[in-house]
Amino acid sequence: MTVRLRCGDAELAVDPSTGARWSSWRVAGLELLTSADVPLPPGMRSGTFVMAPYAGRLGQGRVTLAGVDHQLPRLAPPHAIHGTVAERAWAVVDADDTTLRCATDLGDGWPARGRLEQRLELGADSLVSELVLHAEEAMPVTMGWHPWFARRLARGADARWLLSGGEQYVRGPAGLPTGELVPLRPGPWDDCFRGFTAPPGLRWPGALELHVESSADHWVLFDERPGELCLEPQTGPPDAPSLGRATEVPAGGRLRLRCTWRWRALPVDAES
Repeated sequence: MTVRLRCGDAELAVDPSTGARWSSWRVAGLELLTSADVPLPPGMRSGTFVMAPYAGRLGQGRVTLAGVDHQLPRLAPPHAIHGTVAERAWAVVDADDTTLRCATDLGDGWPARGRLEQRLELGADSLVSELVLHAEEAMPVTMGWHPWFARRLARGADARWLLSGGEQYVRGPAGLPTGELVPLRPGPWDDCFRGFTAPPGLRWPGALELHVESSADHWVLFDERPGELCLEPQTGPPDAPSLGRATEVPAGGRLRLRCTWRWRALPVDAES
């Protein structure tokens, strides 16, 4: 059953039965989210879904835990992608008009046991989202959110990136970051970035402006297709375990990611 949060003219719909995805996010009557026809499992093609215990691609679907190599399902051949919880059923822990807390385990597709919680709090001009991964066994973790934002809303012009500073991971021939960092290169992008000097965001001229503050410092930006854009806060880059940039969470430990998504309406005739 879909859980609906409301505050002022903001509405967020969350479906615990399919990955606790944000299936709809509306501000002042404008739907911000969309779906995409991309070669990913159905649960990864729409709305906003959670990526954990790894975010983005995992090279050849391989991960090593406690010296043992494991082969994961390669849902974006030849790689694994976006973790194990995007299509799992989550349990609602508690909910009211503006907040939701839900939880799930990491499933059989990951070789270490753990539990994940997502907490959402909707305000009139912001959404606070929080992920906490509780590790029952030691594991390398990268996690985040993957929103499919509509490039154009019901009114206004196409979205534009709002970026300040930062550096970009070089992407190798297998589509994975090499670990080398360079100044921002011209898009289109399906790339990882870090070190922005201000919260990154999107501006839909004549409609809305959105910025994202994150407790972590990695982002994946995607704008290679005409209908959608992705602004993904993450705790590390894709293929982070291979790069030595995943967070090593000990047994009994936890990792937390907290983001605040802030928006403001723009005049209908705004062009920049």
